[in-house]
Amino acid sequence: MHSLLERLHRDHINLARLLDLLERELNEFYAGRESDFDLKIEMLEYIECYAELIHHPTEDRIFEAARGRLGDKQHLLDTLHEQHGVLVGLARKFRKNLEGVVQGAVIGREELEIEGREFIALQRQHLNWEEQEMFPALDACLDAEDWERIAGDVPKPDDPVFGEKDPNRFRLLYQYLNESTS
Repeated sequence: MHSLLERLHRDHINLARLLDLLERELNEFYAGRESDFDLKIEMLEYIECYAELIHHPTEDRIFEAARGRLGDKQHLLDTLHEQHGVLVGLARKFRKNLEGVVQGAVIGREELEIEGREFIALQRQHLNWEEQEMFPALDACLDAEDWERIAGDVPKPDDPVFGEKDPNRFRLLYQYLNESTS
């Protein structure tokens, strides 16, 4: 597997970890127990930011290079590309509603839970399709020259949580992840 796909795979592992955390937080919230809204907001802000600026542009550049070479997987490539925008939009909407609640807006518990679970379900489906179907197809249809050209055109992986840490910007998320691995 090419190093760019390996990097995207590591991103997926990190994102799956965050989705598990978000799901636990939603379960606590729905059960009426204490739930950390600030942590959920930071988590969604990170997912939006990293996906929009680094992860999705990298995948989209790889998808562009593979366009027309994927045979029966072409429809999946198109679906995955469309989902990139949908997923960022769902994360943004959910984050803004959580911020609204923190600022005193009245939003039903059930509405927030549905938004969160919809985002988590679509994100997991998306990751599974990429990992199980698209990444192997991309690895098979792109050659060394393609990968070299793509590598020169993608954003550098500046990950403020799982890479070069920025504990000031994502303080709660960084703290939670640091404590959960101790």
